[in-house]
Amino acid sequence: MKLFNSKTIFLFFLCFHYLSNVFSCAAIQAPSGGPKDETAPFLLYSTPATGAINFDQSIVQLFFSEYILERSISDAISLLPKTNDPIQVKYKGKELVVKLPDSLLIDQTYILSINRNLKDENGVSLSEGIQLAFSTGNIIDKSKINGKLFSEEEASALLWKIRDSVDAKEFFLRQPDYTIDANEDGHFSFNYLSNGSYKLLGINRSKLNELLDLNYSIYGTSSTDVIKIDSASTFKKDVNILIPKTSKYIRVVNGKWIDSRRGEINFDAPINGKIDYIKVEITSGGNKILPNLFVDNNENNTLHFFIKDSLKSGLNTIINVVPSDNAEHSIIDSALISAKTKSNIDTSYLSIKDAEKMNNLEIEEDQIRPFDFSFSKVLYNVILDSALTLKKDSVIIDFILEKLSPMHYRVIPKINWIPNTDYNLFVIRDKLKMANTRGIKDSLLILNIKTSPFRKFGSLRGNLIEKYNEPLVARLSSLEKEQYFLDVFVNSNSSFKINKIPEGIYSLMFYNDRDENDYYSYGSLSPYQSSEWFEIIPDTISIRSNWDMEITNIKLNSF
Repeated sequence: MKLFNSKTIFLFFLCFHYLSNVFSCAAIQAPSGGPKDETAPFLLYSTPATGAINFDQSIVQLFFSEYILERSISDAISLLPKTNDPIQVKYKGKELVVKLPDSLLIDQTYILSINRNLKDENGVSLSEGIQLAFSTGNIIDKSKINGKLFSEEEASALLWKIRDSVDAKEFFLRQPDYTIDANEDGHFSFNYLSNGSYKLLGINRSKLNELLDLNYSIYGTSSTDVIKIDSASTFKKDVNILIPKTSKYIRVVNGKWIDSRRGEINFDAPINGKIDYIKVEITSGGNKILPNLFVDNNENNTLHFFIKDSLKSGLNTIINVVPSDNAEHSIIDSALISAKTKSNIDTSYLSIKDAEKMNNLEIEEDQIRPFDFSFSKVLYNVILDSALTLKKDSVIIDFILEKLSPMHYRVIPKINWIPNTDYNLFVIRDKLKMANTRGIKDSLLILNIKTSPFRKFGSLRGNLIEKYNEPLVARLSSLEKEQYFLDVFVNSNSSFKINKIPEGIYSLMFYNDRDENDYYSYGSLSPYQSSEWFEIIPDTISIRSNWDMEITNIKLNSF
């Protein structure tokens, strides 16, 4: 039998010692196995506890219910008010150790803010932001501002403590003194605030760490110019902010020539209804040309332009997009686009855009609904009336043709559509004369139109408990159809009625149309303008066809 010699035994223990050290130094992590944990992590306790006074330590320890995802801590924890020197965070699995800067002020309440970027190892975020307070003096500030951010995206509240009269106008040029993430329901609360004057904004959380841009940041202001905290008013509640879906300004994304006579410009937001605010100039060889403009019927981010006479193919041009001269206020930023004209040779056939999506037409009993369609090309100086025929079975239907743009047309029958009936719109090739381009491929282009049953509607009436001298608007917004809403003014008797409401689920909002421009104003930063007051009724409203719904004795918070 062969025995192990002393050298073999030495090597065995050496390897064992090495492996023990390797595994003992492995990364801290949660045990594997079992179903995925989707429970949000929460703070168990901190050392010192929140509310500590005469604080003179250099670290704060945070103990959580779950193993924290290490890469999530970098933008998740901050010290407020902000200090010149940053904090440092050490990761220890379920524990985070926050090293504080040496430059803390005396007799100052500080807040350790933990936002919803902090996640556990399963990627689950905190359910809401956390604020822990401590004071370097013997008193801790306890004033509060809370409210709700109304936004389609996750949102954050930004708070500035105003320093002087200049800062009151330019506060947004610096980082906010306090930030907090709203929870999933939009609620937020700033705690442990000192006496002073404050400005509050709501923004989309994805833009939290970016500097505010006056034109392109998406934000809403509060309806109060300044929020004042003093000994007589230590708690400001229900400070609500409505955050818009888009920025105040619209940007040009790109532009190009389609041929030597027409082109298109694409924007980063819809421009339908805003064409009067936009001006386009085309420059080539020192000559300026003002083209005709129209918005695409299907892609409302696209602006088409065309000129009277064709330019030379391959010609260098500058397309200058500027605010219109007669616009009351600007909604676009100027842009210069360098583009070459394209050849006039077009081998494609004329067609109807998205024809397969247009078969169903919703109709109404007391109103003739038009049938809209768009061609794939601009029709220059084309008389279309004789090229179109509308039929039900073999019966020709008289109609009125409206030209909304050189591509977009509308057919309106002189006698209302019949419910649940098939119609055909014929486009006759021989009667549709196209210059320098191909027309439709076949002798007939047929659009099938299927009408719906007559659409039914409901109505909503209501009254407020109190009377308001300011102009008050009731807005009913669909929760199923994007950007569909109905506005009516509340009358002098504090009552309102909204007629002809499509069946569906809605929310009801009231707002003070302070500037009397017939739409809600979200506020602005420069010059600073508070938003218009609003209140959203918490319960949803179900509208049913042929039903008159009534809501009585609505109580609103004062504005």
